[in-house]
Amino acid sequence: MKFPFVLAMPQAMKWLGPALALAVLGSPAGAQVTGPQEDVATEETASEDRVQFDGLVEIRGVESDLDFDQGDAIDSSGVGIRARLGVTFDLSETTSVRAEAEGRLFEFRDDGRDSLETAVGRLHVTHQVSEEVQLRGHVRRYENIAVLEAFSADQTSIGARVQWQRGNDRVRVTAEYREREYDTTIGGDGDGYQVTAQYNRRLGPYHWIRLDVRQEDMQSDNEPRRSFDRQSARVKYSVPIAKRLRFRPSLEYRQWDYDARIARGDPNGALREDSYVAPAVELAWGRASRGLYANASAEYRLKSSNDERFDDDAIRVGVRIGYRF
Repeated sequence: MKFPFVLAMPQAMKWLGPALALAVLGSPAGAQVTGPQEDVATEETASEDRVQFDGLVEIRGVESDLDFDQGDAIDSSGVGIRARLGVTFDLSETTSVRAEAEGRLFEFRDDGRDSLETAVGRLHVTHQVSEEVQLRGHVRRYENIAVLEAFSADQTSIGARVQWQRGNDRVRVTAEYREREYDTTIGGDGDGYQVTAQYNRRLGPYHWIRLDVRQEDMQSDNEPRRSFDRQSARVKYSVPIAKRLRFRPSLEYRQWDYDARIARGDPNGALREDSYVAPAVELAWGRASRGLYANASAEYRLKSSNDERFDDDAIRVGVRIGYRF
């Protein structure tokens, strides 16, 4: 299944960033900026402006025993930078449209590996159905990202989210369809779905507990070894310990298997199956909306695999410093 209206996004993304930048400089509303509220338990933002601009710049460092591992994130050791520019249009009191352009660069410590340069474009439409129910649809395009099944891939996705919130309780359910083109010798492609659910209980300012579960599947007809199935669950707790400083312990479990990868060293020649349990701690400083912020995290992954190459435990330490405006 293909989406013609999103396949043209890579070319459009080249102009999205400069266009948004010119809009920020040229619009009186550019002085009124707010940042996304994904990091807090509630997302209530009051503004009389129909157009709002925001941005972010961030540097990061990673020290890790891992190579490209589980998820669309960098787990290998190195340093990186990213910049994001976004604009939100309030079409009415209940409906808004948001566009984002983002660029990333990650330099690996390993001299034998090329740097990873990534471009991202996002378009979200949000509608408040009632005081308790919110709907959101999105289209996203990623150029050159690291994924579970390949070192480099392009991805186009379309999805929808339903959110219910009453008092201090919030539930989100998201479904997304993804198409990927792999930067491999064969140059194959894959497609599949991802379904996530989240429950968040707000206990106070920057004080919450959150449960996330996810099911995803990816199938590739022309490169069967890219096909996989993965499930994950994570519980995370945030507690303020000083002004603008939060302590966040978490525990995550993931398991996944491949459709066409034989596990090396398995006496039965079975297909590869992996899992891990990862306790982690994190310190987060700064506001969630705008201004300077910093984050330091440490995670230890207790891994299990029937493939002898992937059965080692690993530690990952990361630091991020950025500014939201």
